Amino acid sequence: MTHNIPSLFAHQVETAEFIIPKPHTFCTSTPGTGKTRSLLEVHDRTPGKTLVVCPKTIMDAAWAADIKRFYPHVKYEVFNRKYQSQPYYYNRLFDENEIVIINHDAVKDVLDRVKSLPELHNYSRLVYDEFTAIKNRTAIRSKASNKLAQYFENKTLLSGSPTPKNLLDIWYPSYVLDGGQRLGASFYHFRNAICQPVAKRYGQAYTEWEVLPGAEEEVAYLLRDITIRHELEEVLDMPERIYRPMTLPMPDALRKQYQVMRQQALLELEGGDVSAVNAAVLSNKLLQICSGSVYDSTGKAIKLHLDKYELIRDLVAERDHSLVFIGWNHQVDALSDLYKKAGITFEVINGSVPQTKRGQIVEDFQRGKYQTLILHPAAAAHGLTLTRSTTTIWASPTWNLEHFIQSNHRDYRAGQNKRSEVIMLEYADTIERRVYDNLQKKTDVQTRLLEILKT
Repeated sequence: MTHNIPSLFAHQVETAEFIIPKPHTFCTSTPGTGKTRSLLEVHDRTPGKTLVVCPKTIMDAAWAADIKRFYPHVKYEVFNRKYQSQPYYYNRLFDENEIVIINHDAVKDVLDRVKSLPELHNYSRLVYDEFTAIKNRTAIRSKASNKLAQYFENKTLLSGSPTPKNLLDIWYPSYVLDGGQRLGASFYHFRNAICQPVAKRYGQAYTEWEVLPGAEEEVAYLLRDITIRHELEEVLDMPERIYRPMTLPMPDALRKQYQVMRQQALLELEGGDVSAVNAAVLSNKLLQICSGSVYDSTGKAIKLHLDKYELIRDLVAERDHSLVFIGWNHQVDALSDLYKKAGITFEVINGSVPQTKRGQIVEDFQRGKYQTLILHPAAAAHGLTLTRSTTTIWASPTWNLEHFIQSNHRDYRAGQNKRSEVIMLEYADTIERRVYDNLQKKTDVQTRLLEILKT
């Protein structure tokens, strides 16, 4: 290997050496610890070829980038759907490369061709990055991933936030990994063993399941021998990281709109006819109002107020480099207008940005070309290294714990050498505070399981 390639950290070597002799492994080290490079080291030290399945957003920006940087001698290719109609595309893809990188949604495409692809038989290792994508056992993607996994002798599933909602989310990834050896082959048996049904609330059409005391310890004990986890702060000398809420008084005009929507939600709740889906819609409407705009029936965003965006502009202007996470497209428009007027250089990464362009934006940001990035968590929460930033700003909270955890580690990871902060913007006395509190409660449940797995 070339001399200017940085050496592996001790915890990355330990991770690789833990994985190599075992056919089935979980790697749940926190975001920023360099799980990607550990798995590339596993590939480099073992015979056979590797298929990587990961979110589309990090195919180039994380996996391909790390191969080019750390293992330039390894021949690889990123799956491109636009070429799949070409004759023998799949045969060439798997025959000419040591590592093939596909996204989660391409699993079914590969599975449909697996029997006619003798080249795939040389692939002995499957790496599934962000395995929470297959937590839903009934989803087409999950079923296809399980069938594909059966063709591989060695499997490693990665995620820095493995139980984003509750303990039940770990069952199907574990089943894909070892066929039910540790957590059983029946989801219902697993659920009955670790949960108890909760009495239905009035008007509720489904049963809720509550995790029993001590269940985290039981599950952790069953998975401990195949799980490796490192905490970022424990394996690297990380600078200080501060999380701080920043509360704004809600403008009177916006408060009136908010109270009208809140009253409507309360009336529907008191009527007992609100399903979980409708409750989610109502809560999102309240969050939209807090974001300064609301969508009408045609999908057009009606601007209500810009004071939160003006604060974000000022926070960004005071800092050399920062990241701003948003939840709606109208927030991109509002921030873009203010940034342009203030002379702030920026780029946007959301679902409409092609993956190759995302990689270029990341490189440019790391070189200092942009002062800030506007990011949507679904497109930018995973895998991207943005350590030029020292501040992550949440324009609006997200209900998604995995997105919250992962997004907050885009700039707090290996390579960060400055004090950093996460600023969580919220309007006083609104649903935004409850969403942030809810994220903390979910984090506490996940932390208990992960702490147990480490010991």
